[in-house]
Amino acid sequence: MDFYNNFTSEQLMTFGVLWNVLPIIVGLLVHLAFSAAVFNDANRLQNEQGNLIFVNAWLWSLAVLVGGVFVALAYWVIHHSTLAKH
Repeated sequence: MDFYNNFTSEQLMTFGVLWNVLPIIVGLLVHLAFSAAVFNDANRLQNEQGNLIFVNAWLWSLAVLVGGVFVALAYWVIHHSTLAKH
């Protein structure tokens, strides 16, 4: 039994659009989650230590929102890894 013979071309196009849009939605959710986490952590660090490296909390959050996981990784390396000066 062929799976695609049970659907019209309009239904198949809808499924195709769904599978093309789904990774974009997941990516946006990941960017938002990492951005919120970095914002909370940066605010905590700013309150405890008095300053952050390079920029303040909301700008780190904005950078992670645009740059995603790689900018979040850079934030972590700069502020939390053993390479960071404490």
